[in-house]
Amino acid sequence: MRTLCLALACAATLSFPLSAQTARKRTAPPPATVNMDLAVTDAVRTVLAGQFDEGHIAMLQALGHQQAVAATCPGFAIDPRAFANAFDLIYDGADGKPRSLSGAQRTEIERKATLGLGMTFGGQIAISANDHTAFCRAATQERAGGKAAHLVWAK
Repeated sequence: MRTLCLALACAATLSFPLSAQTARKRTAPPPATVNMDLAVTDAVRTVLAGQFDEGHIAMLQALGHQQAVAATCPGFAIDPRAFANAFDLIYDGADGKPRSLSGAQRTEIERKATLGLGMTFGGQIAISANDHTAFCRAATQERAGGKAAHLVWAK
């Protein structure tokens, strides 16, 4: 009888949900590269806030990532025409139509877009240094999938 009660008590204890604190202890923290990418994304959004929408930011991040891959992984190069076509999207509004911009506005947009692109490029170079082989392997899979937006790698 005593053994049955002990078994039932153990079973009841195991059936209760884990506390949040216990669950946190059992959850592995994200890899450092994920934290690095999130930090760079936050910084880029802060710098580009007000002049660029999420679509512009995603495009600049895609271009920065692909440039980092081309700079560090064998077998990758940037198609200059595809890159220029994608980068020129900075002059369009959220509706996809060209914005009416003065020369000074164009210069400011180019300056900020180039800064955001460079920040992303630098972040991706740092991320690739953590595990260069995995970084290049992931890029190879990304290119083979062909589903990523703003692909500018030379074919």
